[in-house]
Amino acid sequence: MTHEWQDTLLGEGDLARRAAAIVPRMLAHPAVTLDQISRLRGHIDDCIDRLGTLLAEMENAGADQVFLGAAQTIHDAWQSLAHEAAERSRLFETDFVDVRPEGRTPF
Repeated sequence: MTHEWQDTLLGEGDLARRAAAIVPRMLAHPAVTLDQISRLRGHIDDCIDRLGTLLAEMENAGADQVFLGAAQTIHDAWQSLAHEAAERSRLFETDFVDVRPEGRTPF
């Protein structure tokens, strides 16, 4: 089982590192849409759930603390990305966008 966890953690760690490099750039892009951010948040949530399940399985099986620590670090990285995506999503909800034609007022 240790070998399987090691392989799984290596793959999950690689995925989290790539996401940590890409996600902030995507969120900062001026043309990103709320729909894109929502879909990204769904993917991040899936990764958080997957790591949560893995952590629970490892804890139940009495996995070595090194493996548990690695899984928790990866889980925390996904949580951080989820927080960044949520913050960017909130900007869409709070930003005021003036869609009136230039020079026209509503009254």
